[in-house]
Amino acid sequence: MDWGKVLFDPNGRIGQQQFWLGVLVIIACNLIVPVIPIIGWLAPLAAIWIGIAVYGKRLHDAGKTAWLHAIPWALNILLTVIAAVIFGAGLFQIILESSQNAEPSNESIVALIAASGGALFMVLLGTLVWIGYTVWVGMLKAEPGANAHGPAPVIEGHASQTASGTGDASDTQG
Repeated sequence: MDWGKVLFDPNGRIGQQQFWLGVLVIIACNLIVPVIPIIGWLAPLAAIWIGIAVYGKRLHDAGKTAWLHAIPWALNILLTVIAAVIFGAGLFQIILESSQNAEPSNESIVALIAASGGALFMVLLGTLVWIGYTVWVGMLKAEPGANAHGPAPVIEGHASQTASGTGDASDTQG
């Protein structure tokens, strides 16, 4: 397996095994690598490109356009904005009340806690969108043979066919 092609080239097709290995690399780039000094802030940026390449090629393998990858991005951006507005409204109420009184009321504190719960719900919903999308893409059936995005990916570990056709033992001459 050519890791450079799998992780960085958005053209062509990849099978399920290569897709799931690519997803593991994306998870590592987002969760593990950021704690490393200096390069840690670059890893999530690299994970965006790796995600475009890996998800796009898997979608290509199923005969679908890679532009479908924009849908979970758009949904997550929308959910993040909604979460920020919900939390911001609760925080704004506390700030406004604090500027008028020395101390915020219990109702304002409860409103901020409720707003935090709503914002957390939006973030968790966005995470579920990504998990569902990833499972869907990972389980897509590949189009047999070549399609508009290239030849079918080669499955590693499977015997290749011989020049005469089937690749079984009866084709070999002894």
